[in-house]
Amino acid sequence: MKNIKIFTILAFILLMGNACKKSNLVVENFNNPDFDDVYASGTNVAGIAGGLYTSVFNSSHSEGGVALMLGTAADQITCSYGNFGMRDMSYETRDFAWNNTAAYSYNTQTKNYFDGQYSPIVTASLIAKSVNAGTIFPTSTPGAKATLAFARFIMGVGHGNIALVFDRGFVVDENVGSEGKLSDAVSYNDLATTALKNLDEAIAISNANTFTIPASWLSSDAAMSNVQFAKLCNTYAAKLMAYLPRNKAQLATVNWAKVKTYADAGITTDFNVVMDDVKIGDNTGYYGGQGNDTWARTDMYVVNLMDPAQPAHWDDLATFPTPPKSTNPPDKRLLSDFEYLPSNSFIAARGYYHFSNYRGKRYDAIYVQDLWAGSKPEVMKAENDMLRAEARLYGSDLAGAAAIINAGTRVTRGQLAPVAAVAADLTKAIHVERMVEMGFTGANLAFYEMRKLNFLQKGTPLHMPLPAKTLETIAAPAPFYTFGTTAKADGINTSNAGWR
Repeated sequence: MKNIKIFTILAFILLMGNACKKSNLVVENFNNPDFDDVYASGTNVAGIAGGLYTSVFNSSHSEGGVALMLGTAADQITCSYGNFGMRDMSYETRDFAWNNTAAYSYNTQTKNYFDGQYSPIVTASLIAKSVNAGTIFPTSTPGAKATLAFARFIMGVGHGNIALVFDRGFVVDENVGSEGKLSDAVSYNDLATTALKNLDEAIAISNANTFTIPASWLSSDAAMSNVQFAKLCNTYAAKLMAYLPRNKAQLATVNWAKVKTYADAGITTDFNVVMDDVKIGDNTGYYGGQGNDTWARTDMYVVNLMDPAQPAHWDDLATFPTPPKSTNPPDKRLLSDFEYLPSNSFIAARGYYHFSNYRGKRYDAIYVQDLWAGSKPEVMKAENDMLRAEARLYGSDLAGAAAIINAGTRVTRGQLAPVAAVAADLTKAIHVERMVEMGFTGANLAFYEMRKLNFLQKGTPLHMPLPAKTLETIAAPAPFYTFGTTAKADGINTSNAGWR
């Protein structure tokens, strides 16, 4: 088997970024003889596999990552505070190019996310190498097939997350590595192809074998059979394909027949993650407004989706009147999932456009009563349903799309009237479900949704550049490239449209 050369950046990630995590303590250069000592034991390999999804989840939902700043960029949440890059990504007008320098206070937002996804990818590659080399797994473990399927799942989700957020990245598996040069980076489309290849392999292994993925491996509320795990892999594949487009032109070129195949084979119940605020947690929910009224709030854009009587934007004027509480909104989730706040604590000098009269409260129990712990959806059945509906919408099965939407949360929770089988109405209905029902599930869903519909405000980056400290590590020439500002609005790397 061809040896991999771990490229400089990943060696740095593993040494500096994850040295405190049990699951990554043994991850070293593939050519290090310790690999044979550690990965020759099926018990060791299974134990290492069990911590990988936690790493992916924590990276995705850390306040030190990209979720909060992409939330403000997408006008899903709003905040005038500089923390976590939230203010810098939500200026109006959007004339703040992402400051891609190592000296920038929030350069770690992209760096932490980038490293946090690649660390489990590398570890999963080592696991795949071990399994394919014939490591024996005792009956006390889930077994070789389960472990390999899980490793491919992690590699698929990790590469997919990099493809969704960054303009480029590195392909890593047990056979292919990189010398750590910028020229080794591939486009987000190529990363997505790699991700789908890994997810397809995870699906194939799951369909051909019988095994159980322990609840602890996914930090989920129940173990998964191989059949259930294949469904989860299918949903992640559908998500990647549907959320990858950077604009409406790319949206039209998605292979929606393939998305339909994946989504129709996807989850049929919520995939819940059980957080304990020690090993695994979602801090972005709290800072995004759940459980408190001192951090971010729900953007007026989202409030207006539920009640058109509410303004979609808080004008940047001291005289703009605080909108009254909605008493009978068309979408009843504004009453059940959100809390009205009659005053604002944001810094007015930073722009009244940050102001809002609502915050999300759907998951208050997790952040208040249960002290940041409890079961919370990571991928909702409703999300997979909208992927199924969207595939039919763009596949010209408007009646099929409407049937799925009308059987779901739009009607059951929102108490909205059934949507007609009209393309524009269906597109909006799916949009509302993603912005309202799926808020604070998954990560960055609103950003992906607004991006592909050309709804990100003009000047907003459509994806992030490779992190400055990563570029430093691989000796890329300075100044480092970046995206953003209305002057650079090309519709390819920076939004040239916008909902307003």
